[in-house]
Amino acid sequence: MNKGLVLITILAVMLFLTGCSGQTQTVGRTFIGGTEGLKTSFVTGNPPDITTDGGTGGFSIAVKLENIGEYTIGADEGYVQILGIDGVSFNLDPSITDFKKTFNQQTGFGTNLRGAVMNFDGKVLNGGISTVDFGQLKYMPVVQGPQEAHIEADVCYKYKTEVSTQICVKNDVEQALSSDKICSVEGEKNPQNSGGPIQVTSLKESYAGNGFVGLSLTLTHSGSGDNFFKDGGKGVAPSCIDKASNPDTGKVRIQFDPVQVSGKKMPVICQSTDADGYIKLYSDGSGKETYTLYCTVDVSGSNNVVEVPLSLNVSYVYLQHVDTQMTVRHVGQ
Repeated sequence: MNKGLVLITILAVMLFLTGCSGQTQTVGRTFIGGTEGLKTSFVTGNPPDITTDGGTGGFSIAVKLENIGEYTIGADEGYVQILGIDGVSFNLDPSITDFKKTFNQQTGFGTNLRGAVMNFDGKVLNGGISTVDFGQLKYMPVVQGPQEAHIEADVCYKYKTEVSTQICVKNDVEQALSSDKICSVEGEKNPQNSGGPIQVTSLKESYAGNGFVGLSLTLTHSGSGDNFFKDGGKGVAPSCIDKASNPDTGKVRIQFDPVQVSGKKMPVICQSTDADGYIKLYSDGSGKETYTLYCTVDVSGSNNVVEVPLSLNVSYVYLQHVDTQMTVRHVGQ
């Protein structure tokens, strides 16, 4: 057989097998990326477009949660709250207060909602999918004519963005400022972010003097959700009180791994954060909330010119919503 034909056949088979794997392949990246956490929607027909009054028409409200980011959400780390309708009028189970249901109150939710994962070979395993269901609802009052019910589901959950890049370690001022050999201290380090709505969109390194390097990080709300809030930490339930007076609005927590400098673990010291690493993002006038944070690392103990990994994470509570209309008709109409 012609050698060229054999090569073409082999390539065709390889492409076929890749296409049949059902998985996305991402090569040369640390994370899958993306600017969303959960993708939320109402399950088709739940609620229905039309129901009847007087308790004659039964239905449910069910919200589908698809984790398209890379953080795994614990069952105790989120809730769904239905707004716009009265629970008593809709025959809601009295055990569900404020028309709100935590993830771990949902039968079959499991222990967590897994984030998307990229394997070592670059193939992507999609994140988990679950549903929070407010079932066995009926509209109890009697109406004289068709009425529109605006139904909104707020989804509030904890999330975390992992960030990775490399920085250049040179403790000699002449090397740091005049030579790009091996690596450059000055300039953008192009951080890679895991999938999540809060991102580090820029990370610039500079020589800070006296054996220190400076890190200038820009944090940005890049997602399409409504707002974000302070994450109180493990064991603290998420809260999404979306009011300007809420002191936790717009806050995120940033935590760095120590930087390895010639075998020593050196802390990253940041200005403007509080003692626990929280910082507030502010509107930049374009509809985005951002903050540029300045930090330093002591590299005076370095005995070499080298690039070293820099890893950090940003944690927060995120709020987004989905809404729809439902018509309530009199049973005789």
